[in-house]
Amino acid sequence: MSKSKSLCVFVILILAYFGAFAQSSTEFFIQGTQAYLSKDYKKAQELFQKSLDQDPHNATVLTNLALTEFQLGQRPLAIGLLRKALNLDPEVSTAQATLHFILSEHPIREVPRTLNTYETLRGQLLQPIPLPAYLVLSALAFLCAGWTLISYVGRRKKALDEERALPAFPLVPTLLAVMCVVFSGLVLLKLYDSTILRGTIVTDTVSLQTAPGENQVAIMELPGGVEVQIRADQGDWVQVTYPGSATGWIKKSSVLMTR
Repeated sequence: MSKSKSLCVFVILILAYFGAFAQSSTEFFIQGTQAYLSKDYKKAQELFQKSLDQDPHNATVLTNLALTEFQLGQRPLAIGLLRKALNLDPEVSTAQATLHFILSEHPIREVPRTLNTYETLRGQLLQPIPLPAYLVLSALAFLCAGWTLISYVGRRKKALDEERALPAFPLVPTLLAVMCVVFSGLVLLKLYDSTILRGTIVTDTVSLQTAPGENQVAIMELPGGVEVQIRADQGDWVQVTYPGSATGWIKKSSVLMTR
């Protein structure tokens, strides 16, 4: 009996702890929102950061912090926070609209590069559309293709039994089957893309170096806001690839991991 009571007390304490944790994060968020509306952006930044520290996977908090950083003139950091928010929840409309606004009104002066087919496809089809949408489309195409194909087979069998002319080529089932393959392929690409660690340059500019450490040979200057792939980690330095261009080392503090 005493063990049961001890277990109940333990569970209650755990629930109370997490309840206070969530409440504190919410309170910081509400206070940060009030400070933002009062245009006290520095205070809002501190409060949203405290809220994020307690709930680091909250896309709404990330979005509000990004808006605050943008108001404080930290455009690259705002872009990185918005990308991180959209990686957690691609359907956050505020993050989508804000990122589109920043990139259209304040375009990044990217270094000339040649994107490969995958990166081009990612920008046009993988990033804008969430994984659940492709899963639903793939399932619908599969069900419709199966239904129409079964119907065609039934009509063909009946025509053979009655020695009548066979039905025309099953164009609709074929098109639906192709759509199913395409959407399934996009699902696999989305899953593959989720395994690639990416980040955003959050400083105004950073030197891409041939090796980690101070005073190494610089390959190029990367502007703030560009997205890079994270390859390796070595102390205070990370190896990154600027898609379609070069690979090198930068300070870890100059990049915000998307995930």
